[in-house]
Amino acid sequence: MMAWILAATILSADIEGLPAEAPREGTVITVDLSTNQAYLFRDGELIRKSAAATGSEKILKQGRRVWWFRTPRGRYSVLAKIADPVWHKPDWAFVEEGKKVPPEDSPLRQEKGKLGKYALDLGERVMIHGTNEPWTIGKKVTHGCIRLPHDMLSLLWKETDVGTTVVIYESQILDRAMSSSGLNDLEMR
Repeated sequence: MMAWILAATILSADIEGLPAEAPREGTVITVDLSTNQAYLFRDGELIRKSAAATGSEKILKQGRRVWWFRTPRGRYSVLAKIADPVWHKPDWAFVEEGKKVPPEDSPLRQEKGKLGKYALDLGERVMIHGTNEPWTIGKKVTHGCIRLPHDMLSLLWKETDVGTTVVIYESQILDRAMSSSGLNDLEMR
């Protein structure tokens, strides 16, 4: 009986980078926002671990508009895989730069190369993508997306499919009030 209890305890314990809520079968991407680390698992076995850049948690205001640059927590699926993604600059990018916000169809909104070679779309305006600013990797500097170095992103591109599970979590909750607020949109109105 004691051996069964010990085995159950070991099996239910978190593996670094693989929280209890993450599936143990198939290919799974996890992102720990407490440590800014991204992981790729296959059938519960670690394939690769990498530093990641995640949401800064900063708030930007302009008039009645408010943007909270937070990487959302929860379970997601890869909705699309995009090669050579083009960043469509949202309003907040212009506000942040102190520039006038152009119309939605303006060519000023299109920025090639900003997101690296690949992007995995998770929905809710959040992606896992590369960067043309590699010095930001490992820091809380993004507007909600998850930036990875090219080698890790290339591996994710090869090893994942549309539908792959992505679990974004915090291994250490530092500000429980903010984390449990339920707000996960980059733009609040």
